[in-house]
Amino acid sequence: MKCCLIAGRHVLTLLLVLLWSLSAQSVCAEHILVEGDNNYPPYEYLEDGVPKGFNIDIIRAVAKVSDLNVSINLRPWGEVLENLEKGASDVASGMYFSPGRTELFSFSVPHNIVSHSIFVREGSSIKNLDDLHGKEIIVQRGDIMHDYALEHYPNSTIIPVPSQEDALKMLSSGKYDAALLSKSVSLFSVSGLGMDNLEIAGTDFAFVKYCFAVRKDNQELLNRLNEGLVLIKKSGEYDKIYEKWFGIYEHRPIYEKIIHYAFLFFTLFAVLLLFSILWVGLLRHKVRQKTEELNAELLERHRAEKKLNEAQRYLASIINSMPSAIIGVDKERRINQWNIEAEKKYGRSRDSVLAKILEEAVPELSPQLDRVCNALQSGEQEVDPIVSRYVDKRTCYETVTIYPLTEAGMEGAVIRIDDITERINFEKMVMQSEKMLSIGGLAAGMAHEINNPLAVILGNVQNIIRQTSLELKINEDVARECGTCMEAISAYMDRRGIFRKIQSIFEAGVRSSDIVSNMLNFSRKSDTLKMYHDIPLLLDKTVDLISSSYSLNEKYDFKQIEVVRDYERGVPGVWCESSEIQQVFLNLIRNGAEALQSKYQDVGLSRLILKVMRAGDMVRIEIEDNGPGMDGSVSKRIFEPFYTTKEVGKGTGLGLSISYFIVTEHHDGTMEVDSMPGEWTRFIIQLPIDKSKS
Repeated sequence: MKCCLIAGRHVLTLLLVLLWSLSAQSVCAEHILVEGDNNYPPYEYLEDGVPKGFNIDIIRAVAKVSDLNVSINLRPWGEVLENLEKGASDVASGMYFSPGRTELFSFSVPHNIVSHSIFVREGSSIKNLDDLHGKEIIVQRGDIMHDYALEHYPNSTIIPVPSQEDALKMLSSGKYDAALLSKSVSLFSVSGLGMDNLEIAGTDFAFVKYCFAVRKDNQELLNRLNEGLVLIKKSGEYDKIYEKWFGIYEHRPIYEKIIHYAFLFFTLFAVLLLFSILWVGLLRHKVRQKTEELNAELLERHRAEKKLNEAQRYLASIINSMPSAIIGVDKERRINQWNIEAEKKYGRSRDSVLAKILEEAVPELSPQLDRVCNALQSGEQEVDPIVSRYVDKRTCYETVTIYPLTEAGMEGAVIRIDDITERINFEKMVMQSEKMLSIGGLAAGMAHEINNPLAVILGNVQNIIRQTSLELKINEDVARECGTCMEAISAYMDRRGIFRKIQSIFEAGVRSSDIVSNMLNFSRKSDTLKMYHDIPLLLDKTVDLISSSYSLNEKYDFKQIEVVRDYERGVPGVWCESSEIQQVFLNLIRNGAEALQSKYQDVGLSRLILKVMRAGDMVRIEIEDNGPGMDGSVSKRIFEPFYTTKEVGKGTGLGLSISYFIVTEHHDGTMEVDSMPGEWTRFIIQLPIDKSKS
């Protein structure tokens, strides 16, 4: 009966392998490059230029059952490590596992366990590992024993050589004291090279897992290699390959074989005898019936497993295809789901966060911890509609929704994070545009109403200047009729400062007239004087214009500010009116300089960063300072006319609103501001390249 069960298990195994191979025929083979040591027998080596060895047979068997198309290349071990690390190859056919190597590579389940030994010349005084201190030890460069010797024998002289065969040859020739090498590899070489003066000292040590190795990020290939190893072990192919290469070292004593085969013979004989005595016909019928039931159960299980795998892949595909970051946690807040978007958003791989506490793995979500706990306890959905955070000097907005798992037996929650930065910025832009349009219309109406009394003021001021002039004869005649003279009147007005006051009134009126004129111009577009201009050149001209500026009122010296230019090469020209765009740049750079003066007193800390780059069919200009920044309440109103954070008399609040109108209304561009309080402020301007769009 035991033999029947064993036979049944073999039938099941063969059926599984057959079904797996049939399903794999519809999948195109994937080509991978496998590399290994060119002189590491019996595991891997070159014989007349052809790769051979235990590792080579194993990887070929795994490739066959996994439907992988492999190319095998053997080279010095140091080059194998270097190529795998930089991605020039896909798989190392054999690498010893160590915790230090897991920082660069991922390892398969081991396909062998390799022990290591101390090789010495006959008559050596070295008997165990403790005797190696202070000695000259040969190791293979880059091998696990190289790391072992460096760690355990700091006071010894370590001699790295290209291969284990080279180490044995040097030791046999009388050089150095000992060699730390793989036992099986070295015995193979000693036997082949006839080195009869070498022996093993002490007992074996460092039983190390010998695995396939891939790059750290190639988890999919690693999974396929592991599955292939399982399949060849189940099918018996692994045992055949192992016996082929290591059977010579591991043959059992002849009496054990005799007993083993005798036992098999008598067992088989007893079973056959039992079958011949008992109701053969009935037993055959039952066996056939049971086999049919097992086959039916096997087919049904295979169908169920196939459907389950398809469902799992389908769900994983849905989750990974979602534009939202999806994070699943259990009732203890340990992460059990982490999709591709979450990897992109937080820069952490799935393997690095699974089974870790949420707030430890993703500190960025610590503010949401209370909501996660509430959702787990109450079973109700938690929503945080707008969460802002700074990423690469930009404000990002997110919506965080926490869904508790409500199915019976399922305890945990799903966290969905949606990036709504573009939507929020668009809404802000629309609100700002509507606000500016309404305020602009109001300002234009006010400008028309201001023009009339302003014209009267300027006209009367000009008349006063003309009627107090010494050069007009009529003024002298009227003064004489009044019993005085113009010299006396002029002297009086000069001493009392009346002329200066009249001139101040006139200048203020002219400035007011210019403001009104600008406000009226901003209410209509004009293509006059527009042509294609090089934006980096306009920026440089503006910086040159302001570089000699020194304001006694604001007490800043522009020459003390570091200007960093970051211009993308080949940026096309923009159809614009150069003086207006320069006016925008001038306002932004001057405001930045004043902001820097308010924050820094030490020379060399102030910095302006000017960037120009192409963004689709637009040219993007960024003007950034490392000044005090501004909070959200200020940045929302920064482009409104007459809004200013300066003291009374130091600003009209029109500079940025005029700049906004020039960019958005006259050039069909966009203008935004982004800032981190206490750190920096960045103005972002985008102007269309196409003439028809501006």
